[in-house]
Amino acid sequence: MTAQEFEQLLASTHDRLLTLTRTKGLEYAGSDDQLANFRRLGDRLGMPPEAVLFVYLSKHMDSITTYIRGLTEGLPPSLSEPIDGRIDDAILYLVLLRALGHDSL
Repeated sequence: MTAQEFEQLLASTHDRLLTLTRTKGLEYAGSDDQLANFRRLGDRLGMPPEAVLFVYLSKHMDSITTYIRGLTEGLPPSLSEPIDGRIDDAILYLVLLRALGHDSL
C-alpha cells in the first residue's frame, strides 16, 4: 500500500467513524453527552465508565481475534458482520476512551 493509498484509507475511515458516532452515538447516549451511556451504566454497576467501555471494546476485539485466528488457520471468515465494521467500532471505542480521559481532567 502506497502512502497515498494509506492516506485515502485514513480519510475514508475518518468519514465512516463520523457517520458511526452520529448514528450509534446518539442512539446509545440519548443526550448531547456522547459518553452518557458509559456513565449511566457505570453508575448502575458501581464501576468507572472506562471499565464499561472496555467491556464493549472487548466484544469487538474478541471478534477481531476470531477473524485473525481464522486467517492463521486458513478458515473462511464466519462473522456476523464484516471485519471492517468491527475494526471501525474498536477504533471508535478507543477514541471514546480518550474522550473519557480528557473529560475527567
